[in-house]
Amino acid sequence: MSDHPDMKVITCISGFFIGACFIVAVQLVGAESIVLPEQQNNVANASAEKRSNHKKPVFKVTLRPLSDLLAHSTNSVPAAVISLNHTTISAEITGRIKALYAETGDTVKKGEKLASIDCRSYDLALKQAEAVLKVAKTQFNLARKQHVRNRDLVKKGTISRELYDQTDAKQRATLADIELKNVQIESARLAVSRCQIVAPFGGQITDRLVQQGQLVMPATPLFKLLQNDRLEIRANLSPSEIKLIQDSPMLEFVSGGRRFKAELRSVIQSVDETTRTQEARLTLPRNAAVVAGMSGRLEWSSKIPSIPADYLLQREGKLGVMIARKITSAEKIKTAIAQFYPLPDASEGRPAIIDLPKNTPIIDQNRYRVKDGQHVMIAPE
Repeated sequence: MSDHPDMKVITCISGFFIGACFIVAVQLVGAESIVLPEQQNNVANASAEKRSNHKKPVFKVTLRPLSDLLAHSTNSVPAAVISLNHTTISAEITGRIKALYAETGDTVKKGEKLASIDCRSYDLALKQAEAVLKVAKTQFNLARKQHVRNRDLVKKGTISRELYDQTDAKQRATLADIELKNVQIESARLAVSRCQIVAPFGGQITDRLVQQGQLVMPATPLFKLLQNDRLEIRANLSPSEIKLIQDSPMLEFVSGGRRFKAELRSVIQSVDETTRTQEARLTLPRNAAVVAGMSGRLEWSSKIPSIPADYLLQREGKLGVMIARKITSAEKIKTAIAQFYPLPDASEGRPAIIDLPKNTPIIDQNRYRVKDGQHVMIAPE
């Protein structure tokens, strides 16, 4: 039956129909669901390439050992000359300005008269206090005589003990009254002395704040006096710089091309929360030709080597350097991981002390572009 020609034709048609159905089924399911072996290899290679690109070095950098960068540099910070005393001289009594003896810009000596206040009322008060003292002394003399007389009478039994005690108390009271009157006289004399306004120290009048004939009261400002023979240098430094100037053999204040030798006197033991610096005070030679308010720079040479300011970077608000760690070599290509090493005491624009081993590799080229934790390729030397 299978040998019949018609049956062969039917079998051929059936086989063709089944193949066509298979092709249609494949198209309906979709080519993406059927992955050929070649396609599986391509997907695996792409995934591996993606993972390798994640650690693929982004930048090519050069390295320098820390020992090549360290140097004994000359450091400097802004500084200014200040006066230890720039005082506002005020009135201590009430009165009218009678005369002025100093003007703005005048140089005065200690104790020199600057102004005077009408003192007539205070002179009268002093005379009155002196007169009252005389009365008190007269009363004391009388009480003393009565006391001596009653002492003899009480011994003889002529007067009672109570009467004697009264005279004794009266004598003591008049003596205390004399002491009180003496205090009042001293107070009156003090007020009279304050009628004359004198310089508490030698210096220069920087401002006259009062007019002749003006009525003044206690605490009314009269003059501003600058003491120009007691000058110091004030500078703000980071804690690491404080250590440097303490160990430095030479400190100099530089202003207008002139140099003045300075000596560290004191360091304020408090760090400013905003600038993270400490205030240092330095003295100058007595014959130094400087004036209060002069600005300049405090310079010193450091005994401890430091890294140049060009190598300091800022990351997340902190200053530090970029170093290379986990250096590996494969197929003649060196790679490493960049690491940001913060320097807490560093200041922007100034060399910084660094506490790393001298053989630590510091990233040089592309250091500003590299990020912390990034893989980098090391350029051949």
